[in-house]
Amino acid sequence: MIRGRIAFLFLLVCCLAALGSVSAQQRSPSRAGPSRAGWISDENCGAQHTKPGRADCVQKCWRGGASVGHPEWKPQRAVFIADDDRAVWIVDNPQAVADFPAAHVVVVGQLDSAKKTIHVEKVSPAAP
Repeated sequence: MIRGRIAFLFLLVCCLAALGSVSAQQRSPSRAGPSRAGWISDENCGAQHTKPGRADCVQKCWRGGASVGHPEWKPQRAVFIADDDRAVWIVDNPQAVADFPAAHVVVVGQLDSAKKTIHVEKVSPAAP
């Protein structure tokens, strides 16, 4: 009889510990999604800047035309162009990709399909 109670209490404690662990995981989910390879560009030119050597042009588009004598050119948003489907995703935290204009990169981040945006958690140069 005592062995049965001890076994029951042991199982009860294990179940409660497992439920606590699942609850903690649900409260702090990982935001990062799978990694994707692609190019960093600007919203206006998009895939046209997916070539090495276009970094100056992308940076000018990010800043706008006032810095080059054309104040009518409005600053453009940073975008990520995925290699696999050529989809264009607006980077909602452009400071994360500021060091990678016109670069082929691998990003890890959270995609929002409804808004066509990506929140970049990690970015690194793609292997050549």
